Amino acid sequence: MSPLLMVCALAVGTYSQSTHQARPKGDPVLGERIAKGIAFDGKLWLSGTMATQKDSSGGLVSLNLHDQSRRVHFEKGVLDIEKSDHDLWVLRRLPGEENAYVVSVWGKGTFDDLAKFKSSAKDQPIALLNSGGVPVVLSGDTIRVLATDTHTWRLIALKGRLRSGVQVAAASPAGDGSIYVGFNIGEWGGGLQRVDMRTGDVTNIERRDTKQLCAGPLNSSCDPVTGVIPDPQNKDCVLASVGLVHLGFSGGRILRVCGQRVTLVSELTMPVSRKDEFKQTEAFYGLVSSADGGFWGITWRALYSFTASGDKEKEYPLPKLAPVSGIYLSRDLPGAVVLRTDVNWAVSTSGYTPLVIPLEGSRP
Repeated sequence: MSPLLMVCALAVGTYSQSTHQARPKGDPVLGERIAKGIAFDGKLWLSGTMATQKDSSGGLVSLNLHDQSRRVHFEKGVLDIEKSDHDLWVLRRLPGEENAYVVSVWGKGTFDDLAKFKSSAKDQPIALLNSGGVPVVLSGDTIRVLATDTHTWRLIALKGRLRSGVQVAAASPAGDGSIYVGFNIGEWGGGLQRVDMRTGDVTNIERRDTKQLCAGPLNSSCDPVTGVIPDPQNKDCVLASVGLVHLGFSGGRILRVCGQRVTLVSELTMPVSRKDEFKQTEAFYGLVSSADGGFWGITWRALYSFTASGDKEKEYPLPKLAPVSGIYLSRDLPGAVVLRTDVNWAVSTSGYTPLVIPLEGSRP
């Protein structure tokens, strides 16, 4: 989603490549990596980032799931994409206008502009979110909620400062009236913040069970938050993933966060080669809601399907990729499409990690 989320340098192979291997060349529209993917209206919608340019926003491409045809909708300027039950939205930078943006909606084979806005240099958009079927733009100093006339914005000024991260993930649970924002800065942590959409108040969320330096399970100094999604069982809560692979050590978990309350949902122990080695856990690099009400947990080694309550259902090995209209992907996973990303490479030694895009009306 923007500085938000995920995916892909496009090349043949599997994701379990070493970080010593050369990165493949980027797509001319999507850039060095696909930033986000959504299944909507029988298509995969993919937005990208240009990591080597001053303007990092890439373009928007759709891939037809039936005939595999590819269409470029915007060549650059796309910051984030999001969907509701009925709409697909895109947040993009307006060409030729400094700090000018627009949110557009897909319909009848084209994008129609809904509402434009201008911001200051320090109030850059961070994420486009779905809040109860309404598009919301979170920026550095402001929340913008699309007004009922669908052409203007209702503004809420933030009271408090948002952190920053190499990657940012955000979600708005259905009943909480807030936005949870996770930050990933690798070995330096990142953590989680909550933004009240009524008041604009920004609060830090922590849980440290001991006085040890990096005690968690949610420690902003040590825990990079790599994914945030609405909790499928609790309308006032979110699920957040933590993951880091660094200097041969892997650690991560999935958490439920309800206001300031943080509880552990899942922590999967990894096998180690020697008995005297430290305990290692799966580093989760993302969470994705599935169409059946559960969710996917994404690691650099495997993909996990979870029930809505957080029970692990099944572990899937990372599938091999094949080119489809210039995009390398796999449809071997039931109910989802898998692509590859090096988005975490800048903050972790995990190398490539997958992007999972659940298909509409599908079950894992």
